This record gives sequence, structure tokens and C-alpha cells, in this order.
Amino acid sequence: MKKYLVFLLLFSGFAKATMTPVSYQVGDQTIVAPAVRYEYGYAYNIEAKKLLKLVTLNWPPYIDESLCNNGWLFQLTVKLLLQKGYGVHIEFLPWARALRAAELGHADILFPEYFIDNNVMSENKPNKTRNDLMALSSAIPGGNLSLVALNGSHSNYDGSVESIKDQIIGVVRAYKNTPELDKLIDSKQINTIVANNEFQQIHLLMSLRVDLIVADFDVLIASIEKSAASEKEKQQMKTALMVLSPPLGYKPLYYTVSKANPYWQEILADLNNEIKKMKEQGALSSYIEEKKQCSS
Repeated sequence: MKKYLVFLLLFSGFAKATMTPVSYQVGDQTIVAPAVRYEYGYAYNIEAKKLLKLVTLNWPPYIDESLCNNGWLFQLTVKLLLQKGYGVHIEFLPWARALRAAELGHADILFPEYFIDNNVMSENKPNKTRNDLMALSSAIPGGNLSLVALNGSHSNYDGSVESIKDQIIGVVRAYKNTPELDKLIDSKQINTIVANNEFQQIHLLMSLRVDLIVADFDVLIASIEKSAASEKEKQQMKTALMVLSPPLGYKPLYYTVSKANPYWQEILADLNNEIKKMKEQGALSSYIEEKKQCSS
């Protein structure tokens, strides 16, 4: 029978917290680690020899402080690192700030990230690519990236991004989309209006400031549900959105490890090994589905 242990993590100046516990495995033991408030985020196993700082964003339904236990991606991330003996400190930031922190070496891991081509330049360090500064992990499950229009509107979209060059597109600041679309955006062949998040994208679309928005539709719906809008307004927004087919592509998620950390290769290998182990055991998908069912 498995032994169940509870780690009580204490940190001077911070009260013990019971929010957002994470379960992980060490041999045949299941350990339940509670979080403590630490600086501007959450921390686990804070007395570990290697305490990693992670930066992320509120991005429901994957990860968000309003979700049960902060969402399945939060739970998975902490689990992967605790199993390798790391201490974990996670801070939620707007995406552009999180990206900047990781690229400048102020954070050890940025997540979740889409695949980054080698030619994508850093917005924070001159003459450096994103991959010069950070290393991508193995992939974990993600979702479809799609073009979304107002229900009943007309679009020339035929599955190629070339077909929408005459339309104004709403994108989120500092997000990478697909290489084909980003190339047209960067070369000014597609006009864009930049939003700070998906909920702002919806308002751009409904106010007719853009013709289309680029988003994971599940994130749009979760952002509406999270908002302070009335139930009537939420339903109106959801009804107004129409996903264009086919999607721009399926987008797995990744962790990016900052190469400013002198142990970045070890951290990356540890993450990849844990992801590989869960995949080989058939446990990754089942773990995600289990955490999605969280109701408390």
C-alpha cells in the first residue's frame, strides 16, 4: 500500500498556505505538497538546493489562477519538477512581461510556449533569436490555433493565410502564431491590431475593429466564462463567435528553459525525461484528463 506523506513548507515572513496542493511520485510514495505564497507567486519545496523561477500567464482553460488548483498545466508543471527534486516558484504575468523575464535571464523557465522557429528574433535582446536565449522542451498536449470571425460574416479564408491578406487580424501581443502567418505579419502584408489578451481580442472583433482574430477557441470561451460579464452577455459573446475551418494548425505546448541559467541543459533534460516517462507509461493524457475534472 502506498504511503502518503504531506510536506509542510515553511518560509520566514509567509504564513503556511493550503492553496493549490500538488501530488507527485517518489518511488512508491505519493507526496502531497502544499503551496506557500512566495514573493509574487506560489512556491513548493522552497528549501530545495535548486529553486527554479517559472513565469507564466493566466491562460484558461490550460492555466489560470481562477481555475480549480490553477489548472491542469500548473499541476503538471509543478509535478514534473518536484519529482526531480527542484524547488518551484511560479509567478503569473502578462505574456510580454513573462517572455521578457525569461529572455533576459530573470526567470529560469517560461511556459506554455508554442514551437519557435530558429529565425524568430528576440524582442528583448538585439541580434539574438529566441532560440539563442532559450531552449524548447519536448512537446506536451495543446490545442488548435484557428481564425475566428463573427457569426454570419463573410471571409475569403480558404485554408491558406494568403487568402486573408486583405483583412485586418487581431493578434495578442508577443504571441507567436504560425510561421506562415507571422511572416506575413512581420512583412506588413497583413494588417493587425494588437490586444493584450484573448478577451480583448473578442472585443476588437465584436466592435468591428478587426475582421478576424487568431486564437485557440477553447481559450476564448474560457476567457469569456472567467470574465465579469453577465450570463446574458457571456452567452451573446459565445454565440457571436465562429471558428473558420480548417484550423491554422494543431499547436502542442512546450516549456522554454533560459540558457542564462548555468544548469539549463540539466533542467531541460530533467523536464524531457519526466515528460518521456509519462508518455511511455501512457500516463500523460490520463493525468491531464483527471486534472481537468477538478471541481474543488
